[in-house]
Amino acid sequence: MRVTLNELMEKLGVPHTLSAYETWPYAAIDTLTSKTCSAEVRMNPDGDELEAEIQLVEDDDSDVGSADSAGVQQLCWILATPFKGDIWAVKALKIKNENWVGKVYGWEEKCCNLFRAVTNELSKGHMPDFDELVEKEMKEKERFGDSRGGGAGKSPKIRPGQLLNLKPPTGAGR
Repeated sequence: MRVTLNELMEKLGVPHTLSAYETWPYAAIDTLTSKTCSAEVRMNPDGDELEAEIQLVEDDDSDVGSADSAGVQQLCWILATPFKGDIWAVKALKIKNENWVGKVYGWEEKCCNLFRAVTNELSKGHMPDFDELVEKEMKEKERFGDSRGGGAGKSPKIRPGQLLNLKPPTGAGR
């Protein structure tokens, strides 16, 4: 996926093009579970790297230091850089600290869809079900999803006469 910076911002759900040092934040708090989900898109100081990140923060201090306490968990990290001229490309993707570059067909577009789906939920004040959104947005069930190619699984029958647009003879001499 290679798009202009404006198109990339639109795909990530940011309402305007960020400039150097600028950040666009989202957040929602679940008071029942004492968790905060935050997401942000940020431009680096030189304006040549764009990062999008989703984090889950455990707000409950009673579990600090225990083995079950995760503290801050990075759910998703996306890095985009200029490809050529004013065209940008997504270069890196990590989901729960696992490298997803090339893991599914169309991963660049899908990671933007995942980020936008999460931020849509955060904008409504809802805690997103991140695992469910990953399953929905990063699925590999569509054509070429298994990275092996393929299609319907059956080759079409080609008749040479149809290719040349020949019609069967008609008339009395038949």
